Amino acid sequence: MSTLDYHSEAVKQGVERLKLLGKHSELLIQNYYGVALDELQVGERAINQLVEAHILWRADEESGLKLTGPVREMIVHIIADEERRKVNSDVGEFLFNIRLLVGKINAAEHKGHYPDSAVLQSKLSQEVDDLNSRIATGIDSLWNRLNSDFAFVSTVQEKIHENEKAHNEVLRWLAGLELINFNELIGFAGSNGSLRHLLVRQLQGQVSVHFSSLREVQKRLNELMARFRQQQARNLLVRGMLQFFAQQPNFKPSDYAQRSTVVDLVNQAAHLQPSVSIALDRHPDIQAMQQLLAQMPARAEDNVDLPSAAQPVAWQDDATVLAKRRALHEDVVSFYLSVLDQQESQSALEYLATAQLDWDPEIWLYQVIAEYQGLASNERSAFRLRYDEHEVSPFNQLRVIADVQLQLLSGGVGV
Repeated sequence: MSTLDYHSEAVKQGVERLKLLGKHSELLIQNYYGVALDELQVGERAINQLVEAHILWRADEESGLKLTGPVREMIVHIIADEERRKVNSDVGEFLFNIRLLVGKINAAEHKGHYPDSAVLQSKLSQEVDDLNSRIATGIDSLWNRLNSDFAFVSTVQEKIHENEKAHNEVLRWLAGLELINFNELIGFAGSNGSLRHLLVRQLQGQVSVHFSSLREVQKRLNELMARFRQQQARNLLVRGMLQFFAQQPNFKPSDYAQRSTVVDLVNQAAHLQPSVSIALDRHPDIQAMQQLLAQMPARAEDNVDLPSAAQPVAWQDDATVLAKRRALHEDVVSFYLSVLDQQESQSALEYLATAQLDWDPEIWLYQVIAEYQGLASNERSAFRLRYDEHEVSPFNQLRVIADVQLQLLSGGVGV
């Protein structure tokens, strides 16, 4: 017969709190998976009951309600959350101490005990530094073993075994670092600036460096393992050959090149296809070769259309060329005189269209520019030639002149 008093206050309080857990089970499991708790929907009375029963707690006035540590651990074991149960011993102890210290710091600051809060924050900083030093020491130990190629063991098989142990150690540290949930740490820190700097900014930078180092160690371990496996395969081959020769001391390998049938293990080369040609230097065979060539069928003619002959270049008479040059020069001079008469800026292409000249626009622009550049300095100072140009493409600096504007100047000033 049990001596427990089922009517005691402790039993009644336990029953009431279990009832609270069952009543708000859906709300609590959602909060466990990171869903924020809507206090208005739950109600103030239910919130106060959950807080008084130490099921929920508030880090500070600005942060939301969260599950307490014991309730969270109970849910972990109830639902068998394997990812949270596989806690690395070092990281798990660190997270447990973090929860305790942060709770004490928030409680001390809430009561106004700031000296006690400062002491607890120094302890928290020591915890963070202690975890960082333990991980750094473990990584340094791994690097020392890597750099020596596991020289503390002699055989290749032992090196492979040590490599596997080191690889498992890397996986253990990586799994432990993945347990550090920075969203949870941000919730613990709340609006406390010093806690956020220590648990989020500083710790996150250290964890990122450790992750990179462990990944590099893992890469080097894989490379070493491949090399050890290659050495092991070669050793097995050599030992097998030695054992075979010991069992058959009179064995002599045959000449595989003289075999008509070669085993597939050795016959890996592709078949040779030697090229042949007529030996013109063998005079006794000339008559036989002539007979063979005479018996060969004639090669079919390829019906290939030969390119037609190029047309002769039509040379123009020098007198005709000179006449065209003279006419182009006179038309350009007329354009300049037109600018002098009208005393206003004119477009070269507009003048070409207005005067109904038959010159190509590009040749016309070239001649207008050449005429301007060929003027004497005192005559050139009476005009200004402006280029209407634009870029061909935004990807280069090539500019195309579309037109030119000829302007008359009066004493260096445009009319």
